[in-house]
Amino acid sequence: MVTADTKQTYLEKIAARNSSAPKDCSLSYAEMEKLAESLSDGTVFGIISELKEIQEIKLSNLSNERNTVVKSFQEKKEELETSQGQDYEEMMADENFRPSDEERLLKKFKSESTVLEAQEKEALQQFDLGVLEQLDKQVEDQQKYLDIAGIPGMRETTDRLTIKKQMFMLSVIESLPQPE
Repeated sequence: MVTADTKQTYLEKIAARNSSAPKDCSLSYAEMEKLAESLSDGTVFGIISELKEIQEIKLSNLSNERNTVVKSFQEKKEELETSQGQDYEEMMADENFRPSDEERLLKKFKSESTVLEAQEKEALQQFDLGVLEQLDKQVEDQQKYLDIAGIPGMRETTDRLTIKKQMFMLSVIESLPQPE
């Protein structure tokens, strides 16, 4: 059961954290009261915990996917080096070998390596842009859920100052003990 003491305790703890908040993150008294009220039954803590768990899984999956892309290109580089080594050995074993052949082959090797490096760079840039889009979408979803949960100031936005204030409120919430 939610008591006035629970709300008051949360309000005091929120006010204490708010006193050291950066000016652009500072909560009004009304916001602090509403936040204390929304935390009193413990539901918000569960929602935040779930959202955090989902985020950690998402980040882990994205990291694994990026590592797969990196590993794929490492394998391609190894295959290229092996192929180039065989081509070089064949050239050196050729009885018609001329020094200009070696120079031409080494230029070809360098060109092939440069192309593969450029492909890797492009693939990783595209992947990273996709990651940023997915993370932006996840932030929007989290903002919606927290708004529905009744946390003051939580709403879907891309405004940096509002997001900074939302992050401060979440850090305040995470620092509070959950109701018993």
